[in-house]
This record gives sequence, C-alpha cells and structure tokens, in this order.
Amino acid sequence: MLNQLTTRKQYDEVKARVEQLIAEATQKGMLEPDMDNDYTREISLLSQQMATYEDEYLNVLPLRQKSPLISMIEDYFYTHGMKQKDGAKLLGVNESQFSQIMSGRRRISMSFAKRLHSKLGINADLILEYA
Repeated sequence: MLNQLTTRKQYDEVKARVEQLIAEATQKGMLEPDMDNDYTREISLLSQQMATYEDEYLNVLPLRQKSPLISMIEDYFYTHGMKQKDGAKLLGVNESQFSQIMSGRRRISMSFAKRLHSKLGINADLILEYA
C-alpha cells in the first residue's frame, strides 16, 4: 500500500478504492458509527492519504467552521421554532442584514451585540470573543 500519493492517477485510484470499500461496507452493515473493522481502518488510512494529497497538490480549501456565536443564535431560533425572518425582527434588523451577519459577510455591531445579550440571553463574554 502507498504511504504518500504523489500523482493525480494515484489519487484517483485511491478515491475509487475508498468508494468501493464504502459501498461494500455499507452493504454488509460494517460502516456503522464507532465500528472498528478492516473496512473502517482501510477507509481511514486511504482518506488520510487523499487529504494529504489534496492539501499539497490540489489547493482544496478547508470548510469554514461556524462561529460558536452563530451556532448559539441558530440554536436559540431552532429551540423556539423561529425562522430567520422572525429572528431578524426580534433583533431589530432587516432580513438581509441578518442573513449577512449569520453567514459571516457582515460584522456584528455593538448595538446588535447588546440585543443578542438582552433578547436572547447570550453570554456577553461569548459575544465579545466571537463578534
């Protein structure tokens, strides 16, 4: 087995092998969470090799991780059965501004941060750290 992928051909072969393993393991019921077997170990090893190749040769950007503050706002609205437009209204901004804030395209203003604290009860330290 290869330790490091250095060509696109090797990468494509490993990718095809991973897809084959996933299909076989799924069919046999061997790909459940927390399972440790030959399938899961080989898939893990090959996936790590693919990730290293992607980092070094393909310039694949990592997924953006959602801010804990944004996650907390989303959790609040979910638990209260609110839609984004309801949240915007509650927090005193228009839907467009709220959408931009939630997607990270607009910074959180001081007045908006205060409303997060007073209306949603979000911890001020969390707001200061992630706003």
